Amino acid sequence: MTGWATALPMSRMSRTAAVAPATRAFLAVAALGAGLLHAALAPGAPLPLLSVLLGLALAELAWAVATLARDRPPLFGIVPALALVPLGLWAGLAVVGATASSGTVLTLPFAPIGTASLLDLGIAAVSAVVLRRRRPVQPTSGALRFVLALMLSACAVSAVTIPALGATDAGVAAVTVHHHH
Repeated sequence: MTGWATALPMSRMSRTAAVAPATRAFLAVAALGAGLLHAALAPGAPLPLLSVLLGLALAELAWAVATLARDRPPLFGIVPALALVPLGLWAGLAVVGATASSGTVLTLPFAPIGTASLLDLGIAAVSAVVLRRRRPVQPTSGALRFVLALMLSACAVSAVTIPALGATDAGVAAVTVHHHH
């Protein structure tokens, strides 16, 4: 019976896995981008949703920092499920808004919430693959590989996050503020 239990994916999730530095770089940068987008969406949302978005943002930003700082990201065994929570919330909002009889539909800007969802989906997919493979991390993976992965991840995430941030209420307010120096 114990051989059967170890073949189940959930039994693997309870153990933490060391993650290759290049993979951690991508995961951290993607979580940072999603956290920034959720934080930028919060001011334009009603109070209950504002607190949910801020909670998501704080969790994603804290996880991004912890992921860069440690060989074993916190809660990594359940990250695939946790990263899908924002997508589920967005889907729930869409269903509630589509079926609302009041005629008022809660609308969040599509580009920022879609981009944050894609980043969260990327985090879920990459972490699920890492957990499934369970390959040992090679201690000589090299600093150059980490720096290159960090640079490429930062460039890719910035390329999709910055335009999405500009589409939020916070992004529009930041652009329309006129400062005279």
